[in-house]
Formats: sequence, C-alpha cells, structure tokens
Amino acid sequence: MLRPCVVALLLLSVARAEEHPDQLAKTWAEAIENVNREHAKDPGKAREADLAARLPKPARAALESLLKMKDSAEFFDALATAGEASLELDLSSDFDRILARLAKASPDHAARLGNALSRDRLILRGMGGLDRPWLLKFAEVLEAILAAYDELYGFKEWSKVPGKKLRVRVHLEKEIVNPPHFAPQFPFHSEIDFPVADGKAFTSPTPDGKFLFYGLCHELGHVIAMWGGRENEEDHHAWAHYTGVTVVAHIAAGKHDFLKDLKDVKWRSLTLERESLKDAKRTSERDAALRLFIALHDRLGPKALGDAINWLDAQDKRLRINRVRYYTFKELREGLLATQKGVEARKAVEELLSGK
Repeated sequence: MLRPCVVALLLLSVARAEEHPDQLAKTWAEAIENVNREHAKDPGKAREADLAARLPKPARAALESLLKMKDSAEFFDALATAGEASLELDLSSDFDRILARLAKASPDHAARLGNALSRDRLILRGMGGLDRPWLLKFAEVLEAILAAYDELYGFKEWSKVPGKKLRVRVHLEKEIVNPPHFAPQFPFHSEIDFPVADGKAFTSPTPDGKFLFYGLCHELGHVIAMWGGRENEEDHHAWAHYTGVTVVAHIAAGKHDFLKDLKDVKWRSLTLERESLKDAKRTSERDAALRLFIALHDRLGPKALGDAINWLDAQDKRLRINRVRYYTFKELREGLLATQKGVEARKAVEELLSGK
C-alpha cells in the first residue's frame, strides 16, 4: 500500500489540478509509477493483476475527471499520456476506455496510442495500424512460444521485476530495417521491440528472408538471461540463439494451426545447428559458447538449465543492470551443481564448465 503522505500529496494534486487535463494525467501517471516502484522494492508473491488494487482513490478520481472533460488539443494530449501510463500497470480496461474516447474525438491521437491486448503473462502493444484481431493471432503464436519454454526449461520469471508481465511492442513498418530486440531500458518490466511488415497476418520468414518467428523465440532467450557484464559479453548471443532454435524446433514438432505461415524450422533448428557446428572453421568465441550450451542440453537436458537459472534467481546474488539479470558461466556451474544430484550429471557439469 502507498504511504499516507503519498496519498495526501495525491489528494492535494487532484485538488490543484481542477480543470487542467495535463495535471490530471500527471496525477494518474505518477500514482502508477509509485505503485510500480513500491512493488519493485519488495515484489514478494504479488502478480501484476494484484497491483491495480493498490492505486489510491485520488488517482482513480483524476482519471474519471479527465475522461469527462471537453475536447481540446490539450485534452487529447493528456488523455494519450494517461493511456500510455495505464499500460505500465496493465490497466487494460482503463486503456480501452481512453482509446475509445480518443477514437471518437481524435483519431490521430488514437492511432498514435495504438491497440493493446492483455493476457495472463504478457501485454501486447500494437502500433502503426495493427488492430486487435491481428494482435489476437500474434498472441496465439507468442503464448505457444512461452508454453514451449515452459515445457523445455520451466523458467519461473519473465520480467526483470518478479510478478510483472512481459511486454511486446509490435509495430508495422513498410520495411524492417532494425531486427527485433530485447529493450532493457524500461524500469519495471521487460519488453521486446518487434517490427513486422505485414498488417494482415504474422508470417515468417518474410519475403526478404527475415526470420521473425525465430527472432521472437531468440529475443525471449535474452529476456530470461543476459550473460557477462558491463565490459564483457560472455556468451556473444549464443544463449539466445541456442534457446531460439531449440524452441522453434520444439513447436514445429507439435500440432499448431498457425505453423502453416511459419516455416523458420527449415533454416533454424537445433538439429541444423549441431550439424553446422561440426565445421572445424567455426572457431569464434560465439561458436565455443554455442557448443557449450548445446553440450549441456544434450547431456543434462534443457530442464537442468531451467532449474539452474531458477535457483540463481532465488538466490538473487547476480549482477543486475537496470534490474536486468546478468549471469556468468561460473554462476551457471554453481546453479547446476546445486540442482543436479545425479553422479553422471554432476560429472558432466564439471567436465563442461571446469575453469569457467
């Protein structure tokens, strides 16, 4: 719960705001930020769905007052600000009310705000004209990927702050110039920036050879684990590539209607990567790290890697940069030895990770 002094300040803020839309939006946004900040200090077992109840009444009153205001340029800007803030706390019903109000009064503001879709573990933000039906189809793919990660690894947390939902910002572009990427700069949640070039369906690879389905699986690997530290990228993107090709192949082996539009497994799979790594010319540090992850996968199974990272998360003694979790191979060895009790498994850990 927010402290009494914070609630008092919010009450004063609302009283002073009167008919100023920007101040009402600011009151709403600041209350949401305060809830997120307090949660980040001590997440406990709270999930994002529980956090909305912590919003103080003055903040809720500010939004209601804002929604009742007359149309004006200042009002449209303030309402868009309130809509942006609502997605920071998964206040999807409030976002929908704001979007509906803007859609009638200022379609340009509504278009810039985009569409949003909330699910149990994720929030999708559709920009550039992506509508809710498109987001629903994309959510089907993303939830299948998360389910595959569950089945393979069993990772417990999907955000830098426990309990917060994963965000994916999907934006329609005429041409994809920058590939999908994990965007670690947000203070309270983990977000993937995901460009697409087809506003009618999610297909992959694209006609110009961009593997978006694999890319989504890959970026989720980055969300789970960044490796090394400020001065040293220890895995050279090998971890996300390993998890990406593993998940693509796992999903392709199942029964999913959407796979007819997703053909990445022809070019991106763990089987193909194993074969490619037999090439003696592949001697880079990235290749060495990739061989290590695949060797651990083959000898221990992917669930062992999931157990080790979950154990490290529970200890919470790793390097964090802007709350993003960073691991080292030394810590991975520690996590594996703490969770693998079989003689052969522990022997494999020592053989593969000795000196790391």
